[in-house]
Amino acid sequence: MGIYIYKALDQQGRTVKGEIEAEGELDASKQLAQLGYLPISIGFKGETPQFFLERFFTKKKEKVSLRCLIVFTRQFATIVKAAVPIVEGLGVLAEQSDDESLKEALNHIVHDIEGGEKLSDAMAKHPNVFNDLYVNTVVAGEAGGVLDKVLLRLANVLEEDNETMMNIKSAFRYPIMVIVALFVAIIIFSFKVIPEFSKIYATLKGNLPLPTQVMIFISHSLQGPWRNRPEIYLKIIWYLILMGAMIGIWTTFKWFINTPRGRYWWDGFKFRIFIFGKIYNKIVMLRFASMLNVLYQSGLPILHILDIVKITVGNVVLSQEINSVKKDIADGKGISGGILASKFFPRLAGYMISIGEKTGSLSLMLDSLCEYFTLEVRSALKTLSSLIEPIMTLILGIVVSFMALAVFMPMWNLIRVFKQG
Repeated sequence: MGIYIYKALDQQGRTVKGEIEAEGELDASKQLAQLGYLPISIGFKGETPQFFLERFFTKKKEKVSLRCLIVFTRQFATIVKAAVPIVEGLGVLAEQSDDESLKEALNHIVHDIEGGEKLSDAMAKHPNVFNDLYVNTVVAGEAGGVLDKVLLRLANVLEEDNETMMNIKSAFRYPIMVIVALFVAIIIFSFKVIPEFSKIYATLKGNLPLPTQVMIFISHSLQGPWRNRPEIYLKIIWYLILMGAMIGIWTTFKWFINTPRGRYWWDGFKFRIFIFGKIYNKIVMLRFASMLNVLYQSGLPILHILDIVKITVGNVVLSQEINSVKKDIADGKGISGGILASKFFPRLAGYMISIGEKTGSLSLMLDSLCEYFTLEVRSALKTLSSLIEPIMTLILGIVVSFMALAVFMPMWNLIRVFKQG
């Protein structure tokens, strides 16, 4: 449980502010709706002491893999479409599942449904398996009597998310391999090659070339505690201070981005990162369009849909923009007005949604928008891969050439001296 600060409109249109205890933003939004308030903004203030202790002393359940969840969702949709009783169908899927977390969750859900609970309420008890988007999609399917269709659309959304993550991992696999290889090469070079050649270089007269001096300095720095016994404790202390400073900076940064102000700054900064900012914007837009499409086609009220979307989109800055869209809708305006006024949403998204609203084909426009952003994300990730590979190859060549020059330049000087002698 946590404390959330809210600003909302009451039934007379007056602005009210306050704090509310809830399990999440979605729960806080539901509580405010029950009070007759229309939420404008909801921000996290802090955790209750009991929940804070539970986080550190309660064993965290493992999350289910996205691939496993996609397979389950498609199987469950097929079972529902075939009119198999939900309890029986979930029991079969639990027996077939190889994922222990999913199997345990499904068994508990079957038990809860047999006890009289709704499917969505039973799923909500297992956030490590079924997130807010999943649970609220099931709520929409139950309310509209189209659970099988909604589950199939949700499976497509999860599939797109999984494909995007795989493409991102693929784009960064080569750079990581190059960095690891360079690190290993420098370590071996510093411990094995340079010490042997240093004995030869010591006999040379004059100054050593700059690459050789740099590599000798790196070698001595890495081997310092073992080579200079009198200074070992001092060097170890300096290493510990450096390590402590790095850990302190990282811990402070993690703490800062988990505060409301820090999270807002960090989520906004993601849009401004060189090259990656544009890719991140397209990924977030794809998630926004996909979730909005799934929930809109399920027949939920638009304000409730936006409440769900702003939480599951995964960006606080964009959530604030969605709050502005909600306010426009409450004032009698459409969805497109707030989107066109926002600097974070592409103009194309606003125009397509506007056309969909005017022609009564919003669902069709959202389908087209999802396809567009899917292609944009794929194209952006391919472009990123094509940029990263030559850059990393160039860096690899520079480092290897530098190490080779560090070894051979003194030897060339030595040969030149012998020829002159």
